[in-house]
Amino acid sequence: MGIKDSQSFKSALKISVFYLIFGMLWIYFSDIAVELLSSKSSHELTLIQDYKGWLFIAITAFFLFLLCYRFLHKGFIDYIERTNEQKTAQMLLEQKNALLNSIIDSSSDAIVIKGLDRRYILLNDAAAKLSGLPILEALGKTADQIFPPETAQMINTDDTELLEKKSFAEREELMVMPNGSKRINCVTKGLLTTEDGEVFGTYGIYRDITKIRENELAILKAKEHFDYLAHHDPLTNLPNRLSLIETLTQKTSTTQRDPFALFFLDLDRFKEINDSYGHRFGDTLLIRMTHLLQTVFPPDTFIVRTGGDEFVMLMSCHQDKNEIDRIMHRLVNGLNLPFHIEKRDVYITASIGIAMYPSDTDNAEALLQKADVAMYNAKNMGKNTYSFYESRFTERSLQRTTLSTQLKKALQNNELELYFQPQIDIHSAAIIGVEALLRWHTPEGMVSPTVFIPIAEESGLILEVGEFVLRQGCLIAAEWSKEGLWPGRVAINVSARQLTHIDFLKTLDRIILETHCNPSLIELEITESSIIDNPTKTILLLETIKTKGFHISIDDFGTGYSSLSYLKNLPIDKLKIDISFVRDVTHEPKNQTIVKTIIALAKGLNMEVLAEGVESQEELEFLRQNGIDSIQGYYYHMPMPLAAIEALFRREF
Repeated sequence: MGIKDSQSFKSALKISVFYLIFGMLWIYFSDIAVELLSSKSSHELTLIQDYKGWLFIAITAFFLFLLCYRFLHKGFIDYIERTNEQKTAQMLLEQKNALLNSIIDSSSDAIVIKGLDRRYILLNDAAAKLSGLPILEALGKTADQIFPPETAQMINTDDTELLEKKSFAEREELMVMPNGSKRINCVTKGLLTTEDGEVFGTYGIYRDITKIRENELAILKAKEHFDYLAHHDPLTNLPNRLSLIETLTQKTSTTQRDPFALFFLDLDRFKEINDSYGHRFGDTLLIRMTHLLQTVFPPDTFIVRTGGDEFVMLMSCHQDKNEIDRIMHRLVNGLNLPFHIEKRDVYITASIGIAMYPSDTDNAEALLQKADVAMYNAKNMGKNTYSFYESRFTERSLQRTTLSTQLKKALQNNELELYFQPQIDIHSAAIIGVEALLRWHTPEGMVSPTVFIPIAEESGLILEVGEFVLRQGCLIAAEWSKEGLWPGRVAINVSARQLTHIDFLKTLDRIILETHCNPSLIELEITESSIIDNPTKTILLLETIKTKGFHISIDDFGTGYSSLSYLKNLPIDKLKIDISFVRDVTHEPKNQTIVKTIIALAKGLNMEVLAEGVESQEELEFLRQNGIDSIQGYYYHMPMPLAAIEALFRREF
């Protein structure tokens, strides 16, 4: 018996007991009252009896009314309350169901529910969209009736494992949808249970991550591509200096100390060939030289182009110098034959220095230095030859020290001078900037920057040289602006050592104050190598420089090692595509790919992009069609001294 029935029984019993007691008491006391009045006539006695009965009926009716009202009113209220509770519960249930359905239907994830018979009993809109199957066509069917056999088997296996282990599952699955499309889904599956823990079905939540995985794969391929670019020379496809350093470090850090020879090769008079026939011709010669080296050296030799006309080879050996002599003779004999390029026969020679590991040194950096010293000895021997390292070659270091001393005097004697090469807007052909280039004049002639800049780097003079270039560039820019001669920017190269010096910001502030130059007139060109050692610190430094009003560009982009994760955070205004990529760009598909990629990368990062070394109309048109902003090269102007560039400005503006 329920609680409500028990209460009703008790209420009825109370009324009956009350009526029984009241009736018995009434009869007893009313009869006593009648006996007391028995002296009356029979007619009066009859009336008294009638009155007694009517009074009993009236009193009992009144009490019955009170009792019934009390209990029936309470029961009615209970009924109303129960009814209201049921309605409220029903409304809450409906709201809960509506909320649940709304969440399921509005979810971007596909949600499905199946009974224990593995038939689908619920699918949301996202599930229909993912599968390409209308909801009504899927309800009541099993996976075998909906999906291709391979996918259906995978789903059934998952469901069996889920029901057997009574567990929760989450995994990625490649699924073939009913419409034939292949999707990668992040799948979450679980059991549906009652409050008592009884399983009555399963649910599945499917999130389509196909695009995410495709994007990740694209990023991985792009990373591999840029990693390849970072470790290889784009012209010859040989490993570059970064790869050499990594390989040397690995070889010299091993405990086995397997012996090898390091060859440092420098082409003789290569600059003359470039100057005489152009860079395209020189690039072809470098490629032919690469093929010759690959033919002469054993197949397992690690051949590197470290830059310019320099190559380094690492060859395993067991201190057998006779074998090295035979290889060198084959190389020299190969160089005795002309290279036939663009219907011309050209001869080139090479000077090669050789250092042995570990007999000459067991240090990677020292090994390179000793091979370099040996190479200079080969040049001193008349070129087109090779030389093993000997300790006496340290005299060569003394010579380089002498040149360093002469450079110090050149700074004091004003022998250094700035030349300027215009930068041209691709659309208007107007001069929008100039790059300041350092030149060193001596009584014996001009010393190439490729000679004295490395010496300045090694000796530490690069800080003084760099400050000289900055000061002169700012002085000239301020004077041009004051005279209204030209309103554009002057691009000034800043070396990695100069940029990372602790006083660089103070030097910048001092030069700007002393020259009265507006920083907006100056564009500081940094190299990719400036970023490598401490990217986080470099980003903060460049942001500080930007706040001062300077423009910033990355020079020779693509020839060094750039981390894209840092590049996107660098406050850079411009990327400068290195000349090695522009050379022969209309005939070299790989160079085209690299140039297009750099331009797209710059545009995507809201940076300007300039191409260096443009020499032909074909190169110009290719760059224009692919969205370059500006160019710099012999096609328009060679580097020129101050008087010449000012004369050009007066004609142009």
